[in-house]
Formats: sequence, C-alpha cells, structure tokens
Amino acid sequence: MDDREHAHAYRGTVLRGVVRSTNDKGAMQTASVTTHRHVDRTDVEVVQPFGFASRPPAGGLMIVLAIGGDQGDLAGLPVAAPGSRLGNLKEGESAQYNAKGDRIHIKDDGTIEILTTRKVLVKVKETTVEVAEDRVVAKVAGDARAVLRPDYAKLRKGPNWFVLNDEGIFCSVIPVIGPDPEPHV
Repeated sequence: MDDREHAHAYRGTVLRGVVRSTNDKGAMQTASVTTHRHVDRTDVEVVQPFGFASRPPAGGLMIVLAIGGDQGDLAGLPVAAPGSRLGNLKEGESAQYNAKGDRIHIKDDGTIEILTTRKVLVKVKETTVEVAEDRVVAKVAGDARAVLRPDYAKLRKGPNWFVLNDEGIFCSVIPVIGPDPEPHV
C-alpha cells in the first residue's frame, strides 16, 4: 500500500456523526447516524458504560468507530447533546440529567440534589416514598402510611388514622398517651 491508500484506509476508521434516531430495543442500543453529506449509517451499536443507560435525542453528536477498519462493523461512543448538557459542575462533581432539565446532582460537599418537574419515587421492596409538588406519600410494608400535603398531615396504620391541620388534631380513636417507641427519630 502506498501513502495515499493508507490515508484512505485510516480516514474512515474514526468519524463524527449526527444521530438521526435511536432504537433501544434488544440487547444493544443502536443508532442511525449521518457521518458525511448523503452518507447515512444504520444499526450503529451505541457503546454505553455498565450501570448507566440513556437514550439521546435526535441531533446528538457521536464518535463512530469502524472496528478493525471495517466500515461494515461500526460502533459509536456515548452520544453527546451539547445543547442539553448540564454544565458548570465543580471539579469532582457528577450528575445525571435528561433533555427536560430533570437531574440528580452529586455535589462536591456530599449533597445529592434531585430536581424534577414531576415526582421522585423511592422503592425498597414493599416500602415506597413518593415526593411530588403537592404531596409526600410514604407507605411501609403495605398498611402503614403517611401523607403530607400543604393543608394537612395524615398518619394511618390499618383502620386507625391521625390527621393534623390548621383546625386541630383529628383521629379515628381516642388518643392514648404512652411512651415514644423511637425517641431518637
């Protein structure tokens, strides 16, 4: 091979492409990518790190690699979407985010900030905590639950309930004063 043939062989091994669409069904996410004017590649495997998954919006940028120089065996690095990128992170911080601005931001001081437009749902087996704009609902192993809303707070265990609002305290049975089962909580 002469120098010109070597140059042509290497030129197509690493490309920059614009993602037209993605397919997230099956074992590997794939993308349709435009690498040059009028050159479209389909079924490009998107390589993603273990434990993290995302599906980028159309228009994202991808580095496309021809494995072994074979244009028929393409793989793409994780897709960048510069217009949606969460910036201004401090050194040592990380974040996960989506195109709508929802995010989990792990800050350098150890704080984890979750910002969402809908709700946060935490599940541990049968226990759930849901945080939404107008309420916090916690359910523990089925029948114990708590609800916090702007106008009241309610606790329920089985058929018994206890409500606190601006008008006072209301409950399903006459309260009995007794020891605190968990004084440190």
